[in-house]
This record gives sequence, C-alpha cells and structure tokens, in this order.
Amino acid sequence: MLGLDLLLTAAALAGHFGLWATVVNRVHATAAPQWIVKPVTDFCLMFLCLAPLVATWSAWHAGALDRAGLHVAKLPTLLQGYGALVVLLSPGTLVWLIRYPARRDRQAPALKRAASKRLDVPARLGRHPMGRGLRALITRLPGNECFQLDITEKHLEIPRLPRELDGLSIAQLSDLHFTGAIDRGYYREVVATANDFEADLIAVTGDLVDKPDCIDWIAETIGQLRAQHGVYVILGNHDHRLGRHLRRLRAALGQCDLVQLGGQWREISIDGTPLVLAGNELPWIPPAADLSDCPTRTADGQPTRVLLSHSPDQYVWARQHDFDLMLAGHTHGGQIRFPLVGPIFAPSRFGVRYASGVFHEPPTVMHVSRGLSGLDPLRYNCAPELTRIVLRSPAATSTRHDGELVAQR
Repeated sequence: MLGLDLLLTAAALAGHFGLWATVVNRVHATAAPQWIVKPVTDFCLMFLCLAPLVATWSAWHAGALDRAGLHVAKLPTLLQGYGALVVLLSPGTLVWLIRYPARRDRQAPALKRAASKRLDVPARLGRHPMGRGLRALITRLPGNECFQLDITEKHLEIPRLPRELDGLSIAQLSDLHFTGAIDRGYYREVVATANDFEADLIAVTGDLVDKPDCIDWIAETIGQLRAQHGVYVILGNHDHRLGRHLRRLRAALGQCDLVQLGGQWREISIDGTPLVLAGNELPWIPPAADLSDCPTRTADGQPTRVLLSHSPDQYVWARQHDFDLMLAGHTHGGQIRFPLVGPIFAPSRFGVRYASGVFHEPPTVMHVSRGLSGLDPLRYNCAPELTRIVLRSPAATSTRHDGELVAQR
C-alpha cells in the first residue's frame, strides 16, 4: 500500500502544480487590467506553494496520515474532492512535460542555422547596470543570467520567400521594460550591438516602458536604432498599462522616426521587391491590422508578409491571414528553464508551447524572442536575447560556414 500511497501523492502533486501553473499562464494572456491580474497571480502562486503543506497538516490532524500510510477515507471531504481532481489532471501535466521539451527550438524545421555568442554586459560596461536594493541583490545570485546577453543569429527558411529576398536580415528586440531600476547604459549597449548587425530592418516587438518617467529614455535608446529599410515598433501589455501616458509614449516614438505598426500595415520595397509589414497588439490594444486592402498575392505567393505581434497567442491570427513570418515576444522564454523540462511559466493561453524559439505551422514561421529585460530580474538557463534573423529562400543557394556568425548582407 505504501507504493500506491506514494504514487497517488506524486500524481496529486503533479496535477496540483499543473493546474495552478496553467491558471497563472492563462490569466497573463488576457486583457484583464493589472489590478485583477496581479492579485489573481499572487493568490495562485501562494496556493500553489502552500496548499501541499496545508493538506499534509490537515491529513495528519484528521488521523488520515500515520506511519502505516495514507487513509483516504479519513481525509476531510474537501481534501478528498480536491485530491481526486488533481489526480485526474496529473496525466495532463505528464503530457506537458513530455511534449514541450527544452530542446524544442533546435528541432524547428524552419531553423536552418543558428550561432550565438554571450555578452557579459556588466563586464562590458565596467559596472553593474542595476543599483541597490533587493532586486539588485537578486541579479547577483550565482547563475543568474539576467545581464548575460545572448547575441544570436538565426537563419529561417521561409517557404514562399522569393529568391530576391534571400539573405534579408531583421534585427529583433523585445521586452525592454524601462522601469528605471536598470540604468540606461544597459539599453544603450543593446542598441549599439543591434546597430552593429547592420540589419536591413529592425523590429521592436513591444513592452518598451513600464514607468512614465522612462518615456524620456526613448530618444537616447531605441531612438538611436538604425536600419536601411526602417525601424518598426509595436507596443505590448506593459505599455498599455501606462494609461493616459500612452499617447506621450507614441509621440516620443514618432519624434524618433520609429515606424509604429500597431493596428496597421504598410508595403515597402527591398531593392524593387515588395514586402508587407503589419502589426498586431491584441488582446491589449485593438485593432489588429486590417488587411482587407492589402496587396493580393500573385501566383507565386508574393508579396511576402511579415507580422510584428507582442504575444505569440496571435499565431492563429497570423496563420489565418496568411503571414509568412511572425515575430513575437512577451513570454521572456519563461525566465527559468529547467533541464529537459524547459520553462514552467509563460504568459500565454498556450502555456509554454510557444515560450521561445522558432516554430513552423504552415503557412507561418514564427520566432518568439526571450526578450531583453523584465520586472523580475531572475533568469536561469534563459538568458536575454538580441537576435539577427536572416531569411532564406528555398529557391536560392549559398555557401555558409558552420559555427560562425554569417557576414552581413
């Protein structure tokens, strides 16, 4: 009986954890206001941690737990009911752990090549980019990667990409989270590195500013981004929380000639070849881009369509609207990725399914960035990410060197 007791206990714990992790992930995918999201999240996390301890004490107090094992019939009725529920849910947790391993990114068929190098930002700056206090202390915990920036190049094969756009490069920045806690030096270093890519386009996929005072940072940080064919920006849920200050943020972006794509689309020309860029800030800032008058595709599938979306939850929308490439952020990669298992928490209605990396569900290839910062400066096995994406056409052929960052286009 002891073996069965241990099995039931393990199943109950797995189901309990899976249930409340799912609730946290889903609530952060909604457009609910912060005054609802935060207390719901705090309650869920508290219940997640404390419920097993309370259940153990209740079982012991009721005489249902002794040296002989667990006597289910003696458990309080409420505990029996909840126990049955989470045991029934436990297979879902097992499937979750098996189905979305940490190596999902490397398995994506559209990802043809990837190379990365690590930048120790404090070492580069010659100082720590965060001041004093508890959060600053957290950043100094052993193994915390919050200021270890992965500079990554990924080659993505886009099935309908014309030969003329083979090698087109896009630098993606996401989730900068200007709060004032991390000083501007960190972001200036990120921007300088992104400019060193000499990308054809730059895409900034939301969550720029958390504190109104930091709107003034725009001009000296992302306002300095440069790309031959433009810098394109959408906003995210944290930007939306600025409320009445949101208009001032948009004005600051406009003054820096950053192209705001939220709820819009535009056609540009890359050396005579058309490319459609669109923005989707749902579910926080409607509407998504209206594509009703977007150029009709030709027989060979042109023009190529690229979507900037803050949340990977808009992947369904992107596929429905026939996008070739979608760039997203929002999830921070989960911030903590466990070996073999991967991330546990990701603010998405899909849970951790699209936490970070490259995905291909025809007709759309999606890249989800781990982002550059966050409110909670805690990252393990999930370093912040600055990415240069190189688009590859199946119709084109080229020679590349393994293990090296490819020369600029």
